[in-house]
Amino acid sequence: MSLSYHSDDNCLFCKIIAGKIPSKKVWADENCYAFLDISPVNHGHFLVVPRHHHRDLSELPGEVASKVASIIPMLAKALVRSTGADGFNLIVNNGAVAGQTVFHGHWHLIPRFKDDSVNWPWPHGRYEGDQMNQVAFAIEREIALLQGHSKPE
Repeated sequence: MSLSYHSDDNCLFCKIIAGKIPSKKVWADENCYAFLDISPVNHGHFLVVPRHHHRDLSELPGEVASKVASIIPMLAKALVRSTGADGFNLIVNNGAVAGQTVFHGHWHLIPRFKDDSVNWPWPHGRYEGDQMNQVAFAIEREIALLQGHSKPE
């Protein structure tokens, strides 16, 4: 089955995919385009961008997401081998509050090195009382509604 893709003439990433803005491609297929970030966290940092335009990953059709996600393990392995990295981060900044600056959903693949200057890990909190159960129930309820069920199974 062939997917129909659409683009946005005002979108930076759509322009890059269309070749209207130069980029340093590392991978391209019918589902995605991957290119080096021009402001890398570490050298080798690249973006994996679906050809299908959407504001963020929560709007990406599942069929497209699965096709793009299926290539990420190979891209990650190539990143680690080519850079000699000790590991990598796969990051999605979804929404302005999460640091998204280009509103075409995408993944960052960032090589990580034992002594790099990237601050990690994030600070962690705790759940109090019954908060964990309440949060899990709310998420399960929304998933059920999105799947067309009236309540979690």
